Parts: sequence; C-alpha cells; structure tokens
Amino acid sequence: MPLETVSRRILCKDMLPLFPVPSLPNFESYFPASVSYYQEALDSAINLGNTHQRLTDYTSFMVPDETFPNITNCVCIARGLIHDLENLKHGRTSLEAVLLRVPDGYHCVDLSLYKEEQMVLLLNEVTAVSESSGNACMMIIQAAELPFVSISRSSILNSWNLDELQDSVIHLQLENEKVREISHSVVAPLAVSASRGVACVFAARKRALVYILEEDEDEVTDSE
Repeated sequence: MPLETVSRRILCKDMLPLFPVPSLPNFESYFPASVSYYQEALDSAINLGNTHQRLTDYTSFMVPDETFPNITNCVCIARGLIHDLENLKHGRTSLEAVLLRVPDGYHCVDLSLYKEEQMVLLLNEVTAVSESSGNACMMIIQAAELPFVSISRSSILNSWNLDELQDSVIHLQLENEKVREISHSVVAPLAVSASRGVACVFAARKRALVYILEEDEDEVTDSE
C-alpha cells in the first residue's frame, strides 16, 4: 500500500500499543477504532477568569477477545493520550479509560465518536443462521458521563494495563441508552456526520441506510 504524507508538522513520539497483541494464528488483525478531539475549559482557567481551552482526545476501540481472558465483547474509551507523554516526564500518568461491555446478544461491527463527547456503536444481533440475517442497531453513548479510571503503563509488555479495568466494566443495556433500530444486518464502515447529525450504515444486502441521529423517531432513508 503506498504511503502519503498528510502533514510534515505531525510528529509521532513514544508510540505505544493500546493493548498487547498476542501471537496467535487465529488473531484477527482488524478491530474498530475511532479518534476525536474536543475542546474543554480548564478548571484553573475558569477560576482565574481566563477563557483558555485545551483539546482533549478520546480514543475508542473494540478490545479483541483474544487479548485478555476476562475481558470479552468490550469497547474501550481512553482519553488524555496526547497529554500523557508530557506528564510521564514528571512521573505522572494522565491516561483515563473505561471498558463498556456490549449488550448480550450483540457484537460491535464498528464505532465512531460523535459530537459533544458522544460515541455511536454499530451493533449486529448475534444469530446462528447467517451473517446477513438478523437485525442491528445504533447505540449513542454519552462518553463524558462515563466513570473513567486512571490506568498505568506496563513496562514488561510495553502497553497500557487495560486489565486493571476488568473489575469496573460498565454493562451497556439497550433500554438505558438512546438506540436506533435497524431492520437489517449491517457491515462496516459506520459513517457519521456531526455537522449534519446523520449516520450512514451499510446493510449486508448491499443497501445504504441514512439515519437522523438527532431525532427520536426512526426516520430512515434507504438507497441501493
């Protein structure tokens, strides 16, 4: 695959895997991931009457089931990666993360961070018939309201210690979140437009479905 320079101003430092990658023959190299940045006002700046703001990064990804024996069918949201490198020089860690278990009977096809620190999960219903049968849904989660926990780095495995979160996994429930039902089985990718408030998903039967995320009604436009 040819490489293309996006910007020479982008510098990569201290690259670190989000989780240890096992050397297993059946390990699936693809997993859904998404990165977004949001502006937030610093508490100290507010107290001083200053309007200074900084960018906070949110990195969300599906944790492969082969990674940890006690963490399965989970999505991880990490925030503070861009600030962690500077803090490590002073012996501190600023990375926070939370593990979300996908509702029973579903698996995550793709995910995308949305506006106002929201995340959209594209879920397929687990069925034993075929991958193209069954239904799906989109679940919208308020990432800012989740109970993030600080995690440390592993010097041995050279990765983040996500296993520290296994005792604080948040179990997602369809009835507790904003959910848009999809009467088709879907495939990746999930395309989300924060400015227009819509999401486009692709059904396994070669149809494109456009959903209005800002509406409570199931308004959907189908096109071949």
